[in-house]
Amino acid sequence: MGPNSFLRLLVDGAPASDYEDALRTALAGAASGEEHDRIVDDHRLALRARDLLEQHQSREAAQRALLECAMELADVPSNVNAMLTSIVTRAQRLLGCDLAYLSLNDPERSETYVRVMVGATSSCWKDIRIPFGAGIGGKVAATATPFATSDYFHDERLAHDPVVDKSARAEGQAAILGVPLVHRGRVIGVLFASNRRLEPFPHESIVQLSSLATLAAIAIHQAKLLEEKETANTTLRARARETERAVTAHDRSMEIVLRGGGVQEVVNATTETLDGTLAIFDEQGTTLAWTPDTPEKLLQAMLSATQGDRDRGVRSAPAGNFWVTTLAAGREDLGSLVWAPSSTASDADRRILERAGVVAALVRLFHNNVANAEARVRGELLDDLLSPTATTYTSLADRAQRLGYEPDTPHIVVVAHIEPALRQRLATNTSDLAVARSGLSTTRDGFAVVVLPAGNTALTAKQVSGSLTMRLGAPVTTGAAGPVDNAAELPTAYTEALACTRALLRLGRIGDSATVDELGYTGLLLGDSASATTFIGRTLGPVIDHDARRGTTLLSTLETYFATGQSLATSAKQLHVHPNTITQRLDRVKRLLGVDWSDPEQALDLQLALRLRRISWDCQ
Repeated sequence: MGPNSFLRLLVDGAPASDYEDALRTALAGAASGEEHDRIVDDHRLALRARDLLEQHQSREAAQRALLECAMELADVPSNVNAMLTSIVTRAQRLLGCDLAYLSLNDPERSETYVRVMVGATSSCWKDIRIPFGAGIGGKVAATATPFATSDYFHDERLAHDPVVDKSARAEGQAAILGVPLVHRGRVIGVLFASNRRLEPFPHESIVQLSSLATLAAIAIHQAKLLEEKETANTTLRARARETERAVTAHDRSMEIVLRGGGVQEVVNATTETLDGTLAIFDEQGTTLAWTPDTPEKLLQAMLSATQGDRDRGVRSAPAGNFWVTTLAAGREDLGSLVWAPSSTASDADRRILERAGVVAALVRLFHNNVANAEARVRGELLDDLLSPTATTYTSLADRAQRLGYEPDTPHIVVVAHIEPALRQRLATNTSDLAVARSGLSTTRDGFAVVVLPAGNTALTAKQVSGSLTMRLGAPVTTGAAGPVDNAAELPTAYTEALACTRALLRLGRIGDSATVDELGYTGLLLGDSASATTFIGRTLGPVIDHDARRGTTLLSTLETYFATGQSLATSAKQLHVHPNTITQRLDRVKRLLGVDWSDPEQALDLQLALRLRRISWDCQ
């Protein structure tokens, strides 16, 4: 039984116990200690892959649930209770928790009161009122900040209320998570998830529940508006038309999400509903999408509107002539959606803008999750290849195939450096570059490493440096090595590329690019990890090979020529040959190496290589 057996278990979705059975069967038939160790390693890798697959499937399930919830809330029911029940039911399914409930705030009494609960075993929570500041609900309602605890009754951060504690004890609650329902900067209630066992809520659950709360707050507000406006038929018809317009825009945007579209499609769809200009910027201020034919001057003004002091908890807020909508999932900043209206903005317009912001945030969140997962896998593969173990290459073909990486084609290794404040952005951009060009990327000791399919080392280093410098707005220094067409050669190429980058930094050539060939002896001396053997072979290899094959003395002749100050007569005398013989031998060296004796740099490289080779022989 080999790795294919474990792979079959992965494909079949077998339980963990089957892997143990397969391991025992395989170990029973192991013919040697080496085979025993290989089987154990295969079993460990298979379990790791199974865990990663389950995590990925769990994330996908949560994202699908959030999308389904967003679609359901887009069709806002006129009955608030039905809306609240739908929200709470979705929250319980999304997090898989024992209890989920929702409270609405009563600002006049400084309380938040429970309206709906799913999963309760008693009626103790019905219409219970929680004073602002008391318990988790009161704390979240008062601070507008998510709060989670794994042990409610022993959490010293909480101010306990006897009535609230009695109800929590009746339900057997232990772990509780609460996130605020915020609409236009005002906390309108709290959305809760709770378990009857002592275990913390993971960060992912907080983000998911916060995302649901963002959708829910808008939907609750819409539902309340519809209830209040049922008393006036004329107003109702006007509002109904606006609501239909908003829902149509939202549905169109959600269709984009479901078919895996991008933020540019969200902008295009929203522009069909809102008059004016739209643009989306990421958290670093990079323009991601915009209304076609928008003047560059207007885009710059819209970008400036995102950089003022704003409350990140407010979904949409005016900024001069613009409306800025924060793209966020929980506490994760995903950028801004900016609208430049062509006329006075109505409440309905702003609601459409807010919904577009929610959809754009979902698109960014989902795409980021996918990109991060792929970048992590590519980084793990490259880390394994740069620091190989006995089992690194056993699963290389399978891992490479999943990523679209072809290890047997020529690749260039590029090591990039930037100022410390921008290293995270450098890592992100090199990851994007690796994905776009079917390569690999990782980070090591403050440097970004990217492996790209290419054949021209110097050109690749220059292109990568130029592209990253333009994207990041700061000089990026790159060293490169290769090409290599064997994954086992990557560590050596990485060492050489790193040496080139460090040499450039020591020379003060920030933002430049180079290979060892371009740096010559300077790179060998300044790159603290450069290989003298590689330098000697690159500089003198053809002559060394010629002497070895034909038994000639070209290399010793070249050494004598330089040692005598490039004197033909003195060299001939020392070697006991005619000067014409020296000339013929040097002509042969020129043809083999293609060097120009009159070029001081080439002559110096040759002399350094000869000296290093002599030192190497003396040390043997």
